[in-house]
Amino acid sequence: MPEGVPSSYAPEHAADLGYKRAVSPELDSNVALPDGENASSQLPPSEPEQKRAKLTRGDKRKAQGARKSNADETVLDAIELFLRSAWLDGQPDSEVSNVPKTFGWSEADRQGEAEFCRAAPVPAKLAGGAEADCEFDVFVHELTERGVGIATRETMDEVRAMVSRGARPWIFTAPFTLRGERVRIRSVRHEWGYTQSDTLSIGEQSSMRVDAPCQYFGKCSGCQLQHVGYSDQLEFKRQVVERALVQANPLFAKLTVASVSGSPLPLGYRTKLTPHFDIRKDTPPDQVAIGFALAGQRRVLDIEDCIIGTDAVRQGAKQARKEARAKMSSYKRGATLLVRETNVPKDDPHGDVSSIPAADLIKDYVLDFKGWVTDVVGDLKFRYPASSFFQNNASILPAFTGYVRDELNQWSRRLAAEDGSGELKHLIDAYCGSGLFGIACHAGFDKVLGIEISNESISCANDNAKMNGVDNCDFLLGDASKIFDK
Repeated sequence: MPEGVPSSYAPEHAADLGYKRAVSPELDSNVALPDGENASSQLPPSEPEQKRAKLTRGDKRKAQGARKSNADETVLDAIELFLRSAWLDGQPDSEVSNVPKTFGWSEADRQGEAEFCRAAPVPAKLAGGAEADCEFDVFVHELTERGVGIATRETMDEVRAMVSRGARPWIFTAPFTLRGERVRIRSVRHEWGYTQSDTLSIGEQSSMRVDAPCQYFGKCSGCQLQHVGYSDQLEFKRQVVERALVQANPLFAKLTVASVSGSPLPLGYRTKLTPHFDIRKDTPPDQVAIGFALAGQRRVLDIEDCIIGTDAVRQGAKQARKEARAKMSSYKRGATLLVRETNVPKDDPHGDVSSIPAADLIKDYVLDFKGWVTDVVGDLKFRYPASSFFQNNASILPAFTGYVRDELNQWSRRLAAEDGSGELKHLIDAYCGSGLFGIACHAGFDKVLGIEISNESISCANDNAKMNGVDNCDFLLGDASKIFDK
């Protein structure tokens, strides 16, 4: 446990990171990327994917009741889970089914909910509060899936007492903090039932806190967990998966979530970066910040070097910054840059890779959205447009695809032994993209069929199968969600 934090802070077997107990089957979850970075750094999804996501969000909001604000859904979900967990800690003999659905108002009292969630008990900087009144200490009790601290001005014992009598504490978000820490914050903006805050200083530190390797950590919004040792990051992500399963179905609480496999490269792994910049009238062109969003702000932080990128990507990012500054006066509002790692022939960076063994290619970078990228996974090669999606941690892909392949083979043998019908001979790769998993797992199947809604991806997948000498794969244009309708 963190120094200075009483043992009552956590029930038995609870880690200092993550959630103490998964109790809500109604909420959703977002799994963090390998170092805890935000997935929003990806390029926008295709139009069909956006429509599907919009429909999913609409269904969720109807089920939960409208939340009349722009509050972060993951924060609201984390708050509800935290309050229910605190209630269970204060009622050790109670069952999950007995946990109240709301705290601070009755379940059907929309007016009471609105009055509470809109009436923050503290001033905020963006609501005209005096600076001295907006700074105070809070206790961090939990982390959201994105690594944001869920904090209150009350201690954990006081929170348990409040929720036991049906009351509800006001919540503050504290970025770059850890569970069990007491921190100094500045309240910035009120949301629906909580207040966004900036973390000013750490009073009582968690024993899990380490020195972040990146000079921009705490300012840049890209990574959220660099102040946590890598082994503890993996445990946190295991808890995220565990909680997501329980949220999907309470029966999944009986499942055991295995340990998370670490990346061979905790840093220097990312094969794509998308730094951006905004043009401001009061900023000279040579002083425009090029990088990623400042944490909690809409301004851009100038990033000269991002250490989660591969060597090729870091080199490419420097070149992209140089080229952007050289033509800064030609931009009207700003732009997003693209830097992707690629693999090219040693003697000719622009040469044809199709006939060259993967082992004979070397690393390079692509800056053109309309350019082409070649990725290497073991002895396989995958070629696709630089602007399209592909897994951004190439170092994990041999083990990742190998695990999927081994699991498929194991299930095939198991099913054959159980019903005597023989091993599986057909594989469907839904949402196949450029064919990564279908091609990597094709061996042993009579036929592999890939489905993808993007015509460009289908063309790439078929070309990749041909380039790798795989003749049992066929990739077709279609909506993967419809393949089992009939």
